[in-house]
Amino acid sequence: MTTRGQFKLHLPGLLKILAEHLYSSQRIGVRELIQNSHDSCVRRAVEQPDDSYHPRIDIQIDEDARILRFVDNGSGLTEEEIHHYLTVIGRGYTRELRKKLSVEDPSKSQQLVGQFGIGFLSAFLLATEVTVETRSSSGPALRWFSAGDEEFELSPGSRLETGTTVELRLKSSAYFLLREQRLLDTVREFADFLPIEIHVQGMEGRANLGSPPWDEPDEQAACRNYVKRRFGEADPLVILPLTDGVVDLGHDTITIPLRGLLFVPAQSVVSVKEYGTVAVSIRGMAICDSDKDLLPPWARFVRGVIDCPALQPTASREAVHQDDTFEAVRQIIVEQLSDGLRRLARWNPAIWRKIAHGHDDVILGWAAKDSDFFRMVADSVPLRSSRGRITLPEYLRLSGNIIYYTTRELGSLQEKILAEGRDVPVIDASWFGVASFIRRYTEYYSEVGLVQLDDDLETLMHSAPAEDFHELIQLCEELGFTAVASSFGPIDLPAVMTYPSGAESARDAKSALEQGLLPEGFSTLMQDFLDTHVDQSKFEGTLYINVACPLIQRLTSAELPIARKQAALSTIAYFAKLFCGRMLDASLATNDLGVWCRSLEKLI
Repeated sequence: MTTRGQFKLHLPGLLKILAEHLYSSQRIGVRELIQNSHDSCVRRAVEQPDDSYHPRIDIQIDEDARILRFVDNGSGLTEEEIHHYLTVIGRGYTRELRKKLSVEDPSKSQQLVGQFGIGFLSAFLLATEVTVETRSSSGPALRWFSAGDEEFELSPGSRLETGTTVELRLKSSAYFLLREQRLLDTVREFADFLPIEIHVQGMEGRANLGSPPWDEPDEQAACRNYVKRRFGEADPLVILPLTDGVVDLGHDTITIPLRGLLFVPAQSVVSVKEYGTVAVSIRGMAICDSDKDLLPPWARFVRGVIDCPALQPTASREAVHQDDTFEAVRQIIVEQLSDGLRRLARWNPAIWRKIAHGHDDVILGWAAKDSDFFRMVADSVPLRSSRGRITLPEYLRLSGNIIYYTTRELGSLQEKILAEGRDVPVIDASWFGVASFIRRYTEYYSEVGLVQLDDDLETLMHSAPAEDFHELIQLCEELGFTAVASSFGPIDLPAVMTYPSGAESARDAKSALEQGLLPEGFSTLMQDFLDTHVDQSKFEGTLYINVACPLIQRLTSAELPIARKQAALSTIAYFAKLFCGRMLDASLATNDLGVWCRSLEKLI
């Protein structure tokens, strides 16, 4: 036999789930109660038009009693409305009023911020006991009390004026809201843009701004002041406004209301202080402080704040649904941000250079990953070089359309000096994202060449007849160096030492084998690889003697004892080895310094 039944509601359990687990922070309770007071004031202004009415919300602290009060002069509640709305979870008067006004007066419907009829539950996120004193213009004062259990008390109230007071006896975990500054910061974070005045602890001036900065007469100055007030960024490099956007639906277009601002802070540090987040408000009420998906991935140097009534909040109102409207808003933001940066790079290159200098690591890293962003910044972002910061078009005019770069921070001075000897600057690609960026650049511009000087210094040298310098080369070989006669600049550099690509890795692998640090099976494979693919003699490097150097020329032509020539060449060779900076640890460097000093002693 089939039977039917009804769901049963255990109110204390539901309150615990909704109040303690729906919201991520107790501060959200402040926002929800402000929202209820705000909508009550809007309701009064709509249903009882009166030019003398000035809506106001006061938040009061009674530190001794551990009580927080939210007082408004809104419409208040009748007994029927208490039973029909306040005590029915999921049913809110605001939603029904918005539906009605959307037909009668759409502009006024946009002033309401409540949506789901569950915001009042957040009171139990903060309090063990909640008391509501309310008075409607069409009914007597009423007092509603609940300790969050199955029952509530409803009795005659004492409020004299129309409006509502919500009194919270705070839980110990919510005592932080009794600190005036903490409460003030919370109000500003969530309700800065609400037009209704909010006063904290009887302060004379309003706590909230009352309108967003982009609605002020001097928008640029107001936005800068707001960025300093909200984000602590005293001097952003640029502020870009956001406006309504048009979305193409194929068969039609739709305009999505959007206001806000994006700004670039003075500086970011990759992986330490990246940004790329937007604070989101809906109809003036803050929903989330740092949405990471409305900005494109490459905009990690950008922050912002938006207000978009078309976005749909989640039930907790701490995030927005990522639906078709969200994607449309995201596309609008991406387009307006991209256009703003392009205009900036073209018409205000000084500001763009500041942005590129302050956020170069982040910009280069994302440009290497994102094709659209790469095309936007490829020719305007400056790179570090041996001649300071320089854009690639400027660099290529100096280098003959070839990018010379080094990826090693230590020891790269040798490569830079050799390149400068041929009047060619060197890109320092030891920084994050630079190597990937310039490789992508040469893929995009196929006519541009690329030379990594770490492994290809020979491109900066000219060969010299070996027979003219046979004696010096032979003496170098007797000292244990593989030597090659070459010509390069600057001429005051007598010799350089080079090592093949992967020499350090091969040396480390060989050392690990000799010390028995590798597993047995793997050690066999590694030994086979070293035997068949690695020229062991290359571990010692190749010494390039600069025959253009006056010192080398004099050493070649001078009638000197062989021992003195060997001592001079030893000094030059070990200087080159130390100057190169590769394949050395502290022990080897100390040993080479000793040889260098003894060679100098022989000369003396």
